[in-house]
Amino acid sequence: MDSITQAALGGLCGEILLRKQLGWKGAAWGVFFGTLPDLDVLMSPWLDSMDSLRNHRSLSHSLFLMLLMSPVFGWLLSKLHKNISFQRASAFVLLAWSTHVLIDCFNSYGTQIFEPFSNYRVAFGNMAIVDLFFTLPILLGNFICLFLARDSKRRSMTVWLTSSWISLYALLSFTCHFAARAHFKNALEQHNIPASEMLVSPTLSNIFLWRMVARDEQNYYISYWSFWDDESRPFTVDSITHQASTADPYLDSKAFNTLDWFSKGWWKVFNDPEEPNSIYFVDMRFGEIQNFEHDPPVISTPFMWHLSIDEDGNVHDRQTPMRDGVNMQKAIEILHERVSGRAPNWMLGTWPWDLK
Repeated sequence: MDSITQAALGGLCGEILLRKQLGWKGAAWGVFFGTLPDLDVLMSPWLDSMDSLRNHRSLSHSLFLMLLMSPVFGWLLSKLHKNISFQRASAFVLLAWSTHVLIDCFNSYGTQIFEPFSNYRVAFGNMAIVDLFFTLPILLGNFICLFLARDSKRRSMTVWLTSSWISLYALLSFTCHFAARAHFKNALEQHNIPASEMLVSPTLSNIFLWRMVARDEQNYYISYWSFWDDESRPFTVDSITHQASTADPYLDSKAFNTLDWFSKGWWKVFNDPEEPNSIYFVDMRFGEIQNFEHDPPVISTPFMWHLSIDEDGNVHDRQTPMRDGVNMQKAIEILHERVSGRAPNWMLGTWPWDLK
């Protein structure tokens, strides 16, 4: 998830295990160790774009490194703070590290928890990368604890209530995910759509509006459903052809193979008639934003890359998200309307590959 959430959750771990020994310093160490796995981004200046994509959420998020290094950091922490036992310090580091990795697995991006033995990306798809209903209570709980005595019953109650809320919210997100999958599966069957695979994930900062992307050998099928949709709202689905053969000239390139791995094969490619010897690669797993600043409105995608072949046959890549110029305030307002079951013009814009 986002860095603020990771840091705040680490601070809560510090409150749980170190506040009686260190007071506010326990939360401060929690912020550090809750952020530590994401410091893999510091390697980006020394990596090309594709290696950087492979590096993020890889070894620093692995169970192997977590279990190996938690006792090491725990020993160092116990030497720095003599009133903390090695066992408690190690348990704290493990808790802060593992909760970071766990909530990174909650979204669709994927986390390589089995490195260095496997680069498989675990992605449960039960929460969005940014979810204020999950993050704000943790921030509020940490903030309140700063003004309470370390042995205060109110501080203990604050930590308990905050931990209970995020645990219940995570559990609710899995329950909603299960219900959304069941809804989409039933809808596909009723409309005789022969999808062989399906991914379901929530939209930005909520667990009530869900996005489905399904596929068969020829097409992707994208649809949205809210828990507040009534029976009068028809099941609408966008059918999008793969156009996989368009990628044939790029199949042996490092860029294409990396993007294929990253997207887990859930990709679409298309040409721009004005740019010969190039393609656009779209990761279909992630939700869209409708850009009403464009005429006609365009459905923008967050993960899209431009691949081109030069005269020597070398493939060059650059990320080109089509969210530039999007009025985010308006997009969020429309998202809120769609969560509540309204927004009748939802997803009626033009897809990037249909632009002329």
